[in-house]
Parts: sequence; C-alpha cells; structure tokens
Amino acid sequence: MTDDAIHPRDPRLAQLYAYWRGLCGDGRLPSRADIDPIDFRYALGIVSLIDVEHAPLRYRFRLVSTQLTDHLGYEMTGKYAEDLREPQVRAFIESEYGKVLKSRAPVHEHGSALLDSRLWHHETLLLPCSNDGDGIDMLISARVTERPRPARQSD
Repeated sequence: MTDDAIHPRDPRLAQLYAYWRGLCGDGRLPSRADIDPIDFRYALGIVSLIDVEHAPLRYRFRLVSTQLTDHLGYEMTGKYAEDLREPQVRAFIESEYGKVLKSRAPVHEHGSALLDSRLWHHETLLLPCSNDGDGIDMLISARVTERPRPARQSD
C-alpha cells in the first residue's frame, strides 16, 4: 500500500507523507476520521481534500488549498472537477487522481506541465483514504506550485 520509493523534495510534503504512513495500519488505508488537519498545520496552505464518488466516478473538492485557489484565480471548494474552467487542467488532475485509484497507493510527481497555455511547475503528493479500509473515497492532495505563467513559444 505504501511506496518506499516516494521521497518528496519539499519538506512539508515529506512530513505529510510520514504522517499519512503512520496512520496506515495492518495494510489498511487511513479513514477521514483518522485525519486531523491540526496535525499537519505546516501544510494547510498547500493541502486539498477531495471526495471520491463512485457510480459515476466524480471528484468533489471538499477543501481546496489557498495556493491552488490563488493560482487558478477562482474558488473550487464544494465543486466538482468537471467544474474546472480549464479543460487541460481538469484532464491533468483527473488523470492524477485516477492513478491513485488504480494503484491504490500514494502518487508523487514533480516537474512541469503546459496546460491551457500556462506553464505549471509543481511537486504533488496524492494520498488515498478509505472510510471502510478498502474502497478509496477521499484523497489528500498536497501540491507545491510556482505561480503558473503564460507559455512562450519556446516553452
């Protein structure tokens, strides 16, 4: 369930990953009830909580980080991924979330992505949670990004 190959560069992501791993017991994913945001106040500005709905599969933003809200330029808390205004950003996020659901394990990525004519530099940690210990029904997303900038022809 956990991946020892995950080594976040950002110390807040590394600390959040260690916290999440500490909540995993007996091969079970932690539940929403196990998560106390007070325990990771060091990362609150970069953490989003996403509810995973099944049949049909949808992602609802329970809480969106202040950093991501600032970079998007609008609020997504309480809305669904399909409500994102930028189609490439939406596809990118849904693809990342899908990786977690498929692998049933954390996902860590870093790099750059050209999405909707803006260049995003990011480091992302996605952590699955489960209320019944089996099915993934919530994701913790911690994303460190620079302010996206308009892409130039050479990007």
